[in-house]
Amino acid sequence: MDEGDSTRAKLIELIKELRLEPGVPLSLYEIGPPLVGQGISQDSIVNALYALEDEGVIDLLGNRLVLLKNVE
Repeated sequence: MDEGDSTRAKLIELIKELRLEPGVPLSLYEIGPPLVGQGISQDSIVNALYALEDEGVIDLLGNRLVLLKNVE
């Protein structure tokens, strides 16, 4: 698993842990610090967020994300 896939997996895991429901906005400040604390770079987190947005899983709205569909 490369760094991008690993970051994506950890981001999805965090979304699940937070029990985020589709349509509910979440501050990126609730995503960034826990992932950085796991040693993941900010660039890798941003790339994973953009990848999930491209896949139609999330929508990025300023400093918030909105889950568009449940993650598995």
